[in-house]
Amino acid sequence: MLTHKGTLTLTTPRLTLRRLTVDDAPAMYENWASDEKVTKYLSWDIHESVEATSELLTKWVTEYKKPKYYHWVIEFNGTIIGTINFHAISDKDEHCEMGYCIGSKWWNKGFVTEAAAEIIRFAFEELNANKICALHDTDNIASGRIMQKNGMKLEGLLRKHKMRKDGTRGDLAYYSILKDEWVINK
Repeated sequence: MLTHKGTLTLTTPRLTLRRLTVDDAPAMYENWASDEKVTKYLSWDIHESVEATSELLTKWVTEYKKPKYYHWVIEFNGTIIGTINFHAISDKDEHCEMGYCIGSKWWNKGFVTEAAAEIIRFAFEELNANKICALHDTDNIASGRIMQKNGMKLEGLLRKHKMRKDGTRGDLAYYSILKDEWVINK
């Protein structure tokens, strides 16, 4: 069984991973939620206004009451630049799925790789997870590199599994890392 602790503040050499607040709405909207490049491969569309972002954050903030809710904002030098989370959590099977997004101004700087490494550590060391999974659209190569850099292995391909925003069907690559693999690679 997983040992739930909720979304605790985590730090890395460059980042603070913390709970979102409704006060984060203007920066979230400006830095990634209104950026079509960010949402190209995601299931959600850009936010039409800062009010829409605020409404979403109001909902997310209430979820923090649940000890098995894990959703962090990624903060760099006092600026919020993206989010990272665990979802599809299975207590019985001791696994969860990781998801993330980051503003395009911060792409290719290793921020998500660093944040992912820290929440993977948190899941294995503090939650007693056995497996962390993640998926990415095969056209989103950078997302797959984040998974690979964190020791995740390709388990398979979900063919034509996702309807993209442009109306085409996309394949999803399914990655995972097991706790015993992580201990070896750490």
